[in-house]
Amino acid sequence: MLIGVQNVFASAEKALEYAYRTEYDKAFSEIAKIPEEDSSACVIRGMALFSRFDDFGDTLDLINALSVLEKCKASNFWEPLRRYEVALVSDRKSNTFSFKGIIEARSAAQMFAERKDDDSKAFYAVYAYYAPFNKANLEDLKKGFEQSKTFSPIFGSSLIWIFDREKRYAEALDLTNKMLMRYPEHPVLLQTRAEMLFKTGKKEEAIELFKQSEQIYAKRAPNSIRYWCAVAHLAKMTGDSFWKDKLKSKEYRAIKRWMPDIK
Repeated sequence: MLIGVQNVFASAEKALEYAYRTEYDKAFSEIAKIPEEDSSACVIRGMALFSRFDDFGDTLDLINALSVLEKCKASNFWEPLRRYEVALVSDRKSNTFSFKGIIEARSAAQMFAERKDDDSKAFYAVYAYYAPFNKANLEDLKKGFEQSKTFSPIFGSSLIWIFDREKRYAEALDLTNKMLMRYPEHPVLLQTRAEMLFKTGKKEEAIELFKQSEQIYAKRAPNSIRYWCAVAHLAKMTGDSFWKDKLKSKEYRAIKRWMPDIK
């Protein structure tokens, strides 16, 4: 029985690693090896769909991720993680903090707070940081990034945006560079790096990296959210009419409601 449990967790870990590497077909093939009755199967599937949405911007992946996660019957560690992911997907679907997202995040946090494993402590720290009535222990989140075999990229990304929120841009850039050492071609991380380069005063480097990103997504996923994120950043950073005029197109207007707020 123990060997079976270990094999299931190994498959879940491998599936997420493929998703982090943007090898989504391999991720879903690995998920298919997990018995459907195992709690991790549907949670990991929802996470992989959400990761693919974040990359390619196909809103059907977002809708399917929420459907999978809401129908999922999980237990033990996977149940608070399921609720945590429902909160993330719900907020992204509405492009703002949603009532459903707040309820699910709070419920997940309460369950994580009762657990003693390091991954649970790191997930709780993410929630606690954004909840003013709780005290976030960012050391738990840093430890999760440094030591978690399964969720290190999730904890790293959370830390980057916490540093960004606190205007600790040099630390955010350093952390992004560390993550790119593990995933050197990750297109979402490259956009994050470009943004942090700009915020640390390296404007020309940031512009060149966003131009590369625009070309990557023009081939990878034209007219996707990530493509237009690159264009919007270039319009802001350069002030060039070439990029600004693209934001007047019908293609951009069609996707604008899904766009994050670019400051």
